[in-house]
Amino acid sequence: MKTAVRVAAVVILLAVLVPAIAAACPLCKEAASVADKPGSSSMWRGMYWSILLMVAMPFAMVGAMIFAVTRARRRKEAALPRPAAPLPFPDSSGARS
Repeated sequence: MKTAVRVAAVVILLAVLVPAIAAACPLCKEAASVADKPGSSSMWRGMYWSILLMVAMPFAMVGAMIFAVTRARRRKEAALPRPAAPLPFPDSSGARS
């Protein structure tokens, strides 16, 4: 029972402290404080492009996986032996009536 209480206390403590620690991005905080100075617009442009690249990454990864699976399937199908030509159907010229 004491172990369960200790584990629960640690989990609750982490649940309370971790969001408080990760709440603010230091880069955004610094960029906001220097935004009033002239020539700092390039900081925002860089942040804009970094956000776009981070958002595009999951789509690029899924696209790469789809491409790899498709290419592997095509290679596997190309490596399979082709079936032999079907045997000709015997004609009925020699059949008795």
